[in-house]
Amino acid sequence: MEGRGIRLRARPPGRPLTVAVLGGGMGGLACAHELSREGVRVTIYEGSDGLGGKARSQYVPATGTEGRQDWPGEHGFRFYPAFYRHVIASMREIHDPESPTGTVAGNLVAAANAGVAIPGRGIVTTPRKPRSLSDLRQAVAGIREVGGSPRELARYLGVHLKYLTSCDARRDGEIEAQPWAGFIGADRGKYGAAFREVLLACTRTMVAMDAHRGSSRTVGRASSLLLADSFGDNEVDRTMMGPTTDCWLAPWQRQLRAWGVDVRFGHRVTGLDLDGRRIARAWVSDATGHRTAVEADAFVLAVPLDVAHRLITPQLADADPSLERLAGCLPDQMTDWMAGAQFFLDRDVPLCDGHLIFLGSPWALTAISQAQFWNRGARGMQRYGDGRLRGIISVDVSSCFTPDADGKRLVDGRSRAEILDRILNQLVGGLDPATGRALRSAVIGAHLDTELRVGPDGVSNAARLLVHPPGSWQVRPEAVLTIPNLFLAADYVRTAVDLASMEGANEAGRRAARGALESMGLDGSGVKLFSYAPLERHRLLRHIDGWLHGGNLPHLMDLPGHVRRGLATALGRDLARTGGRADGP
Repeated sequence: MEGRGIRLRARPPGRPLTVAVLGGGMGGLACAHELSREGVRVTIYEGSDGLGGKARSQYVPATGTEGRQDWPGEHGFRFYPAFYRHVIASMREIHDPESPTGTVAGNLVAAANAGVAIPGRGIVTTPRKPRSLSDLRQAVAGIREVGGSPRELARYLGVHLKYLTSCDARRDGEIEAQPWAGFIGADRGKYGAAFREVLLACTRTMVAMDAHRGSSRTVGRASSLLLADSFGDNEVDRTMMGPTTDCWLAPWQRQLRAWGVDVRFGHRVTGLDLDGRRIARAWVSDATGHRTAVEADAFVLAVPLDVAHRLITPQLADADPSLERLAGCLPDQMTDWMAGAQFFLDRDVPLCDGHLIFLGSPWALTAISQAQFWNRGARGMQRYGDGRLRGIISVDVSSCFTPDADGKRLVDGRSRAEILDRILNQLVGGLDPATGRALRSAVIGAHLDTELRVGPDGVSNAARLLVHPPGSWQVRPEAVLTIPNLFLAADYVRTAVDLASMEGANEAGRRAARGALESMGLDGSGVKLFSYAPLERHRLLRHIDGWLHGGNLPHLMDLPGHVRRGLATALGRDLARTGGRADGP
């Protein structure tokens, strides 16, 4: 049968096959999408009152008048690089009548530039995708302006070449074992101080990852794909033409309901019962604490890492190696804080045609000016608020435990207003004086991430983010387990993209859906999984590195230094043996 232009598989004859998806975040939604398209009866149990997890919009109550919607806040701004494949494939299957193309994918718009805000000096912009000699000159000039040199740029690009020509065993071993800052040489004086700070700040655009904490396997993967995108066919950086819920999640929910998916809000998973080798039932609780048993042919656990960790009983850990690894991890060591803030403006203050890093900001801020993108579609600024809204500056705060100029950390805040004032001060301090004054005077309201709980004892965070510390790949679970009717669909699951992101969660959801279908005797091949071509190139060099790695030798690019060090060591030993006299005839 047909549904929204997508061909749905007829339900299998006999008793309907059922799957309980426990969690309505990105992984759970992707899994439900794939399963329902294949004719399976799906019920989503979501603890909150909305779908999308950390991606859902957070509307500011009572700010919309005369039929307008409330001001839209977000957990953080949205970033859809060209290498995202699973997420974009899903978007192309979701109908949206307000999209220019009729699907959610049409709500994506290119962000042509990237910017670095240097305190007191203003914003340096470079093109995301140089298309001409003029663009290339601008990119080189921008690198020089932020303190870089051609030699330092070549060194940084060389590190990516080393990653791309490394064999899988080296990537999974020694590269996974070290943080990105060490892998690129930022901790060994390989770059000048100014350019080093820029390079370390670049990882903030990849889910606010700290280069000192994120493993080189993960950050190198994402960074290499971003660099490859600069020479590909698609736009390197894209954002939405409106709030995430309006442009994506609300259309998705409508489509899933049309496909027969039942969504039950306010039902939080609290337990899984194991009967022999299978899950017999799940338990969910409502807001009153009333517990309900959920029975299904298969169960998909699609909750955040810390929630999943609490649900794994000793019996579950004994039944599956992936769950045993997950039970043994420490969520506090694998996650970090990232928070969002929005400043609503009565006149637009465009900062950069793309994402902007505020260099030197104590709380590691990145931001984007939304009006220039939203006003290109049907969901422009005029749709929200009381008629005064002309612009929104959306901010990611990536370092919540670092003191600002007054010695205050975000986690020390005692009110939302105080925290927002400190974020605004750091934004203004990172701009040239005139732009900073214009921004401050245009603010008519602000929103702080609702996942943050602020009170007299400080701040807590209900939505921490996986930051891929070195060694975490070894403890992360697979989507398909040895328990035949339990599957995992969340951003901490092992995936090909290996990045805690919407793309990673979507891929995990697809892997879980394929596994669930096959466990019920159905064909799972209709669930598409994508590869990332740049990571599979240079096969000859990767084969050579496999041979070197197997012989406990360094990468080909490190061999000259290895040989020099070996010769120096041998010479030193020879001189010590001969008392400092060189041997001769």
